[in-house]
Amino acid sequence: MTIAHPEAGTATVAEAEAAWLIALTQGDEEQRALMLADCVIVHGPVGNVHDRERFLDYNASMGATLKAETSNVTCQEREGRAVVTCHQKMSIRRVPDLPPFLVQAVATRVWFATDEGWRLGHMQLSRRQPSV
Repeated sequence: MTIAHPEAGTATVAEAEAAWLIALTQGDEEQRALMLADCVIVHGPVGNVHDRERFLDYNASMGATLKAETSNVTCQEREGRAVVTCHQKMSIRRVPDLPPFLVQAVATRVWFATDEGWRLGHMQLSRRQPSV
């Protein structure tokens, strides 16, 4: 599969998902390029509900994401919309002198087909306990 850079557009949902994981490790601008202006994100242990800009600020305050990966991915695509669910792992550098912090979540992302490619319109992240 060819992974499109966010500015080039994402022709498939799989490309959008792959571009999202890369964008998580690159920064706000790369993530913003894949999100609709009115994107809503529900996340955190207390159920934060953030708009795009507030989420990007919050995410940046947590530290740099060094690696992001998904597993158990399912996708339901219909009429210009796609719902992706997966297990997501992220290694985050919260403190420079300490090992990365592992965050595991169950993620649901809702993508919308636009003239610029697939764009994220809604995401929910629920913390996941590591398997025993």
